[in-house]
Amino acid sequence: MALSIKLFHVEQCPEDRMNNDGEFGPTQLLSIVRQSMAGFATTLPVTPKPTICTDAFCAGLVSFLTMLAQANEVMNLTSDAGPEHLLATHIRDSLAPLLVGLEAPRALLDIGTGGGFPAVPLALAWPTTAVTMTESIGKKAHYLESLVGGVPLPQGRVVHGRVEDHASILPERAFDMITARGVAHIATVLQYALPLLASNGRLVLWKGERDLAELRDPPFVATLHRVHCTATVLDYVLPGVERNSKLVILQVTPTLSGRLSRRNGS
Repeated sequence: MALSIKLFHVEQCPEDRMNNDGEFGPTQLLSIVRQSMAGFATTLPVTPKPTICTDAFCAGLVSFLTMLAQANEVMNLTSDAGPEHLLATHIRDSLAPLLVGLEAPRALLDIGTGGGFPAVPLALAWPTTAVTMTESIGKKAHYLESLVGGVPLPQGRVVHGRVEDHASILPERAFDMITARGVAHIATVLQYALPLLASNGRLVLWKGERDLAELRDPPFVATLHRVHCTATVLDYVLPGVERNSKLVILQVTPTLSGRLSRRNGS
């Protein structure tokens, strides 16, 4: 296994500071979204700046934040649905693949999408990417389906159920990126993802410092060697967020992917 660690840092920008004086109207919320994303875009390692600065992205994000806040009143999607909180934490955290320089995939599968993170911000940032969201809880899956039409997410699709139970309806080796934010152990998600990853595909996981111990666990290391998997840890920092954030990226060599089956995907 090849393991590398890099650090990415986001500087605090004056325009990122938001007031917390209650609800925002649509015009004010759009202005806040534009300011936050413009500040975030200055830290990204790409030229020209990505779609997060476009009118379409910002308008879509406003719709997403509004629909999330409304749905959160009747179901537990997030502990704080305030737009300033979501922008500073969940939205920017969901966009970490852009922060570390990952390119837009052709097809993305998000495991356990929940309230919409990271799938919805990534779908808006990568409008040509076909994004499939999976969610095991029925009312959350129904909410995600409403986002597909309401945000809108023209390339979005929702699969209700656990990804391991819906393997038969998810095409083999069809996704060149699979994401999971705060879902299960690394080994478990890798087992689910292996049969679904396309040649040269990546499994991108949002993890903390303590989760990295799994990468050094002898049985898991043996599994990585057996499937010719390379692990990379990308360390990034979001302003005002007191945690050590990391993306764990696992990639399987194309020569092995053709020999994988659904029953022995681990």
